[in-house]
Amino acid sequence: MSIDVIWQSDCRFNVVTEGGFEISIDSESKSAPCPTEILLSALGSCSATDVALYFKDNGIELKGLTNSLTYELTESEPELYKSVNLHFSIESEKAIEIQVKAAIEDAINKYCHVCLMLQPKMLVTYTLDIIS
Repeated sequence: MSIDVIWQSDCRFNVVTEGGFEISIDSESKSAPCPTEILLSALGSCSATDVALYFKDNGIELKGLTNSLTYELTESEPELYKSVNLHFSIESEKAIEIQVKAAIEDAINKYCHVCLMLQPKMLVTYTLDIIS
């Protein structure tokens, strides 16, 4: 597997995945997301995917799912992610809180590859709103 990172100018790069998908990255966040924003986007979308799959696998209708991430940086340079909170807003008429919590906890602790790679270095927590 491979990914190509191609310098464009200044601190801007074009990323091309093995499948041919392209992503623009700007380390100065002027024309595109910076690399660390892409990293948090990967965490948010990976964990949300696993929650959505839980609903699908358990035959529970999912009407909406949002994962909003907030984070805290370390105080010393280089500033690293110290902690991140995944705030899930789930819209479903059939889901009960215990199921949704199980889906999120499984995503964070068992299935989300991005979360599993990042957790040894940063605290990952979650909060939840269920909309019926």
